Amino acid sequence: MAVPRWALVAGAGALGLWVARWINAQQRGRVARSLVEEQIEPTKRIVVLGAGFGGLYAAIRMADAVWDDPDIEVLLIDRHNYHLFTPMLTLVAGSAVEPRSVAFPVRRLLRDHHLAFRRAEVQSVDLANRKVATDIGSVPFDKLVLALGSVANYFGMRDVEEHAFTFKSIADALAIRNHVVDCFERAALTRDPAERRQLLTFVIVGGGPTGVELAAALHDFIHHTLVEEYPNISFQREVRIVLFEMKGRVLPNLEDNLARVAARTLRRKAVDLRLNTALATATEEKIVTKDGEEIPTRTLVWVAGVQASPVISALKVEKGRAGSAVVDECLRVPSNPGVYALGDCAAYVGPESGKPLPADAKVAIQQASAVADNVIRELRDEEPRPFVYRYFGDMISLGTNAAVAEVLGFKLTGYLAWLLWRTYYLGRLQGFESKSRVATDWLLDTFLERYTAQLELE
Repeated sequence: MAVPRWALVAGAGALGLWVARWINAQQRGRVARSLVEEQIEPTKRIVVLGAGFGGLYAAIRMADAVWDDPDIEVLLIDRHNYHLFTPMLTLVAGSAVEPRSVAFPVRRLLRDHHLAFRRAEVQSVDLANRKVATDIGSVPFDKLVLALGSVANYFGMRDVEEHAFTFKSIADALAIRNHVVDCFERAALTRDPAERRQLLTFVIVGGGPTGVELAAALHDFIHHTLVEEYPNISFQREVRIVLFEMKGRVLPNLEDNLARVAARTLRRKAVDLRLNTALATATEEKIVTKDGEEIPTRTLVWVAGVQASPVISALKVEKGRAGSAVVDECLRVPSNPGVYALGDCAAYVGPESGKPLPADAKVAIQQASAVADNVIRELRDEEPRPFVYRYFGDMISLGTNAAVAEVLGFKLTGYLAWLLWRTYYLGRLQGFESKSRVATDWLLDTFLERYTAQLELE
C-alpha cells in the first residue's frame, strides 16, 4: 500500500525539525563547554533556587537565552543533583516504576546549556545584601528566582506530624512502599484478628490529586501483586484503604462530573472514601477523627496540605497563603528589584478567578517561562510582562486502565483517559533515558509481578 504524500511530508518535516534542534543543542553545548574550559568569569549572575519543575524550566530557558554571552551565568542550586518528576512519585510508592526512572541527573543538562549547577542546601536568603547562604558557602546574585517548592503543612497538629508519613520525595515513596510490605509480613505472622486488621488498614489524609492517585496506586500494588504472595490473608475482609477528605468531594480543583467519576472508581476499587471528615489526632496505633471515630492503623500518610519552604517563610516580605511570598502581576517580589518567585513559593492570585492558583507542576511550568522571559527582558533594559495563566486541563490517574481527564474542554474517563495520562507524562520526562526506563517499567508491569522485596539501606 502506497504511503500518502501528506504522511511523507509530515514525517520529513518532523525529522528535519528534530535534526535542527539537535544541531542547535550541540552548538550550544560546545559554546557552554568552551566557556567553562576558558574559565571566563561572568559579570552578572542569575541564581535559581530549586530544581523542581519551576526552577529547572526557568533555568534552562534563561540559559538558552544567554548561551553565547560569557558575561552572564545562570546558576541552579538544589540540595539534590537530580530533578524529581513528582507526577510519577505515586507509581514509585506503588512499585510500578523504579525510583531512578523519575530522577533525572541535573548535570546532564550542562552538556547542552550554558547552565551552572551547585548541589547545596539553601539555608537563607539575604535580600538586602543580595546573597544566598548555603551549607557550602554564600552565593552573591544579581537576579534571583525563588523556586524551592513546599513542605508538608500539618496545621499545628504535632501528633500527626510525629506519626504520619510525608510524601514529597523519593525517600518518602520508598519508605511507604517498604512499610506497606512490612505490614503484610507482620500480618501474615500474627493470629490476632484485631492486630491483623490494624496492620492492614492504610489511611491517607487528603483527597486532592496526590491523595487520590496514591490511594489508587496502593490498591493496584496490594490487590494485583501482594494478594498472590500472602495467601493466608483475606484481602476482601482484612485489607482496607481509607481516604479522608475534609471537603464534600475529592479533587476540588476538578470539574464536578469528573470528580464524581473519580469517587465512583475509587469506591469500586474498595477504597473507603470519607468525605466531610477531618483528622483530630493520631498515635502510633490509631487515628481519631473530629467526629470522634477511632480507626486502628499503623499507616498514616499525610497529603492534606503544603506550605512554602522554611527559607521563603523566613523572608521579611509580605506573605500570602501558607507562608508564600506575595508577588505582583509579573511574579516579582515587591520592593526587591530582580527577585522573582514562582510555584509554591509565590502567592499569586489569578486576576480573572480572584483565587490562588493550584500548587501543581502545570502552574509552575507556565510561571517558569514567564519569569525567565522577564529576567531576560530586565537584562536587556526592557519592561517585564504580566504573567497570564492559561488553563489547558487536568489529568488524574486512578490506577491501571482508569483515569479522568479534562483537556482543552474535552472530558475523558476510563481507559482512554489513562492512555492519555501515560502518554502526556511520558513525554514530559526529562531525557530519552528516563522515558525509556519508564516505558520499560510499564511494559514489564503488564506481564510480570511488581517487585516486593524490602530494599532498605542499613
